[in-house]
Amino acid sequence: MMDPRRIFILHFLPLALAALPTIHYIDEPSRNPLCDLGCKCPEQEQNLEFLDCTRRGMSKLPDFLQFDAPLSSINFQNNHISSIAMRTFARGDSIEELDLSLNNISKIENFTFAAFRNLVKLRLSHNYLSEVAPGLLDGLSNLRVLEIGHNLIQRLNYTAFRATPELQELRLQYNPLFNLPEKLFQFLPMLERLDLQDTGLVRLPSEIFNPTPYLMWLSLSSNAFENVPEEALSRAILLESLDLSGNDFTSLDRGNFRHLTKVSLLYLNNLPRLRRIEKDALVGMLSLKTFSCSYNPNLEYVDADAFGSENSTISRVKTTPHDKLYLRQNALRTLQSPLKMESWSSLSFVDLADNPWKCDCKLLWMKQLRIETQMNIVCDSPLHLRGRPLSTVDITDLKCQDRWALTAFILSISAMAVFGLIILTASSIVCSRTRLGLYVRAKKQFSYAKVTPKIETVDLEWDPSADI
Repeated sequence: MMDPRRIFILHFLPLALAALPTIHYIDEPSRNPLCDLGCKCPEQEQNLEFLDCTRRGMSKLPDFLQFDAPLSSINFQNNHISSIAMRTFARGDSIEELDLSLNNISKIENFTFAAFRNLVKLRLSHNYLSEVAPGLLDGLSNLRVLEIGHNLIQRLNYTAFRATPELQELRLQYNPLFNLPEKLFQFLPMLERLDLQDTGLVRLPSEIFNPTPYLMWLSLSSNAFENVPEEALSRAILLESLDLSGNDFTSLDRGNFRHLTKVSLLYLNNLPRLRRIEKDALVGMLSLKTFSCSYNPNLEYVDADAFGSENSTISRVKTTPHDKLYLRQNALRTLQSPLKMESWSSLSFVDLADNPWKCDCKLLWMKQLRIETQMNIVCDSPLHLRGRPLSTVDITDLKCQDRWALTAFILSISAMAVFGLIILTASSIVCSRTRLGLYVRAKKQFSYAKVTPKIETVDLEWDPSADI
């Protein structure tokens, strides 16, 4: 008969131990399977707050992983994990941040992250996910940040984010979305930051930002918008930062931004088709601090009233930037000052460099800008000033050709052209009646080998039948 004490040890002691908090020691690494897979496990793992499993060559995670306090952050970045099952994570109430980015994940089962009920930040970017299934985020009611950019997501269901009502930051960049459902953000009332860069968008549903009254940061860069999505943006009433770089605008027109009264940062860089910024195009942006409109290779015209005009029906106040102005590396040859001179002096930074400036009287106002700004304004024309910074050009050299002198120049050129035409006509008549004239005419019609001019001097006409 077995000793009762042995029976107790074999059957009841394991149950009692299982009820105790899990504490791992360095001399018992096998109790944490991730340590066996190469994750960094310090000497006293019970004090571990961050578990580093990056670059460990892992292709699969063990089942039923358990994570206990004080552990709060796990990083599986840069491995070869291809899928994650619902049974992978068994317990993780203390985990606030989970990073699975830069793997090969193409499938995640629904309810996989339910064990992380206190998760705040989830990174799934740079994988091969093709969808956000309605149950993928179930259990993550406290999630604040979701990074799911650089995947293969082509379609988002309007219920995709129903389980994350506290989400404040959503990054969807570099996914081939092309279209967004109008009610996509209806379950995200706390959303503040949204990244839709390079998602193939050509339009936005007009009501899409209605459910996100706290949206403050938005990137729509590197998409295919041909026009500023005014109606949709007008619903983002608290928007502060807007990036529209890399789209297909050909011009910015009157009132494009009139509803964006809270925007302080506006980026309009790398617009390959942009040619003009028209009158009152930027009016209404009462909070604008930084205006960045650089690296637009065809931008050749910025209206002097682009930031607003005195007779504007949109706003009587010029909405000029209060801090920084960037107009670098465009196609600007000339520019009428779009700001009052006192506004230029109040700016902390101005960048007008790398434009093909024509240094004439139309740029005289730039001589009032700070010397460091003038040093970066380099003349491209006229030829005798090419390559010189505006700061080194004397005011007397910034000349526009006198109107009467220009008229006289045009008349003299015209007279010379008429005289030259008369001479050319007379010469052609004379030459056509000589041996040389016949030779030239024959050369145009036949090869050298067949040309033998006639010697008659009266009514000479080439006879193609004369083949000697």
